[in-house]
Amino acid sequence: MSPRRPRRRARRRSPVRPIILLLAALVVLAVLIGGLAEVSRQSQGYDATSDRSLAAQGTVVAEQSNATAAQLRTFMSGFSTQTRQGLQLGLDTAVQETATESARAEMAAHSTALGAVGADFAAVFADRAQSMSELRAAVDGFLGMQPGPIAGASVTTVSAPAGSTAQLSSTEATDRIAAAGGLLTRADSLFRSVRRTLAGAVGHARLPTSVWVTHPGTWSAGSIAAQVDLLASAPNLAPTHYLVLRTVRLVPPALPAAPGASPGVSVISPTTHLGVSVVLANNGSVTEPSGTVRFTLANETSGAATTRNESAALVAGGSATLPTVTFDVKPGTTYLLTVSVVLPAGQSTVPAALNQALEVAPAT
Repeated sequence: MSPRRPRRRARRRSPVRPIILLLAALVVLAVLIGGLAEVSRQSQGYDATSDRSLAAQGTVVAEQSNATAAQLRTFMSGFSTQTRQGLQLGLDTAVQETATESARAEMAAHSTALGAVGADFAAVFADRAQSMSELRAAVDGFLGMQPGPIAGASVTTVSAPAGSTAQLSSTEATDRIAAAGGLLTRADSLFRSVRRTLAGAVGHARLPTSVWVTHPGTWSAGSIAAQVDLLASAPNLAPTHYLVLRTVRLVPPALPAAPGASPGVSVISPTTHLGVSVVLANNGSVTEPSGTVRFTLANETSGAATTRNESAALVAGGSATLPTVTFDVKPGTTYLLTVSVVLPAGQSTVPAALNQALEVAPAT
């Protein structure tokens, strides 16, 4: 008879362990949900702060832009009544102001880190700045004008003189100005979208309205074509050419007149070289790509004469000091110096010239 095996005692599973595991899982889940909720609350708070920051900075830019738009509407209503200088100044001002507003909008968008909303906000003002640049280019190209010099830069020369590129036809100018108006319409629509997005976001931030195209018909091809025709026929916008001598200097300079000296004859210190320097001014309304001055020195004894020309590009209202012209002279000899402007095409008024007798004093 085989020995009796001891019967194993059946293990009884305790119900405690599954409950503990379930409770632990619930605790972890609660912590995760709480953490996510806290992250969401923090994110919403950050977004709300960013929205309000953009709205605060954007309000300043929008109000500046609105002021520029009002100035432009007034300016364009009297386009054809402007002088060339006034027209150019108005266009340059619109370009400079919108460029400044675009830069400020870009800074506001970057400082708030709002992603697509910030990028759209910056794009509104970039489009407006581009539109003003295209408007100016179209008008300048049609009338043969040039943008004025930037403040602080030299006003005596130009990098792209008028005439260096072909002028625009009336049709080309009309199409380009109408395209600039299309850019403004697009910018207005994008601004409304940004405004709605901010108002509906967690921060409920508010931007003021900003509209440049208040009357779409103003920027239609037909209206623009009529404006271009007025520009073409306005007598005050016709180009005028008028170069004048502003100053003439001698090196060495003339000596003070001695008692009993012959009137009309300037005496120069003993020298073998006479330098003549002039400042040429453009009092006309158009850029002169090659303003020229003629210098002639004639020996009063022999009659021999030497003539030289010097030129510079001059913006309307600008001036330039031309390179100094140097003549060989002999002590004890009298010369007649003539300095005159070479009239550009279109200039009928002859400005005053210098005709001066010079006596080079004998060497001592």
